[in-house]
Amino acid sequence: MEKVYLLNVSKYDPALIARGLNKAAQELNVSLQQKSAILLADCPWAHPKFAPHSHTHPGLIQGVAQALEPAAITLAANSLPGFPTRYSFNHADYGSLAVHLKGRLLPLDEAAYRKVAIEGGKVISSAKLPAVWLNADFRVAMPKLRQSTLVPFAGALRQMQSLLPQNEQLKECHRLPEKMVDLIASVPLDLIVVDAIQVLHRGGELSGQLQELGVIIVGTNPLAVDMICAVALGLDPAEVDFIREATERDIAPHALDEIQILGELDLDELRRRSAGIELADPNPANFPLPGQIKVIRSAKARQPGVSGILADVFYMLRNAGVSWKSAPHTTIVIGVVDQIPPGIDEYSTLIFMDDTSRSEYKGYGRIVRLPGRNIPLIQVLTDVPYAMKVINMRAELGMELMATKLIASIKRLFPQK
Repeated sequence: MEKVYLLNVSKYDPALIARGLNKAAQELNVSLQQKSAILLADCPWAHPKFAPHSHTHPGLIQGVAQALEPAAITLAANSLPGFPTRYSFNHADYGSLAVHLKGRLLPLDEAAYRKVAIEGGKVISSAKLPAVWLNADFRVAMPKLRQSTLVPFAGALRQMQSLLPQNEQLKECHRLPEKMVDLIASVPLDLIVVDAIQVLHRGGELSGQLQELGVIIVGTNPLAVDMICAVALGLDPAEVDFIREATERDIAPHALDEIQILGELDLDELRRRSAGIELADPNPANFPLPGQIKVIRSAKARQPGVSGILADVFYMLRNAGVSWKSAPHTTIVIGVVDQIPPGIDEYSTLIFMDDTSRSEYKGYGRIVRLPGRNIPLIQVLTDVPYAMKVINMRAELGMELMATKLIASIKRLFPQK
């Protein structure tokens, strides 16, 4: 039977977290006496205005590092495609954290990779994983528990995707639930410490808002950990698409009754705390937009991919206080639809997203196409609001993003090992 340990922690106190992790490790039969360790943080993108809370909290990272002393620490992460990780590190304040820990800070988009076989993969049969991860003495995953608009939530299995090179993260994004399960048997890890002291809800992986939960979820099996993460968010694990996919492949555990809960909380208390979670509608067609803007989504369009990415962008813009008032009459089309309402004037804008998007249309002065089944979030974030004339994200993000992209591209010529 798999074991998951629940720590009752109300604040990001590193000393308190370290003491709790020592207890959890003993119960899970995991040795924290290591010469070196690599800590994988969640850091898909960090930005004070648009993605202020999506990364693993520095206090939790410091607590994990303290529990591992005197191990030599490598703090690693990989941002979403198109976002240089060193940019995210700057805004997550991981640089000063690494100095404090006397550790190494490693952007995985600048690291050396090694090809590995994926056992029983539906979407991928082989993948590249960071050599430093494969060679490490001890590997700790530290996902931030977040609602997602691509899949029901981002936890341990979702974070495993961040080990892939950015271009491979993007491939087959519309089949994300299957792809997440593909990696279970082939990605080595020794400990999972889920940052659920504050979780993200009411939005997507980047746009979610903070909600106090006061829990750290600790385990060694990512599927078992994610089943408990589902409960923490008020979800039935059996209804979560990627957990259901794993069950259909006969990957254990198959249900909650196959998991032994240890520690300071039980599932009833976790369910009670989940009452404060409000999960946002992930369908962009249901987002409360002003009357001149409409999203038409095919019933056959999967939630992972373009639909989920667009929803996350909408929530990001709303949270940042971006006004939609200046937008012209705009229709956004995802997939093959029966009918597109006609434009009303020469400024009317029609945006096609996804290669399958098409239908008859008339009356639009501007036609914008974002081709591809798997459009990166950074492209949607910059191109869609710009086409709608609500914000120029390239100007908003400024030279820092461009400069770190250039530095990252140069660093990739000499990948870190």
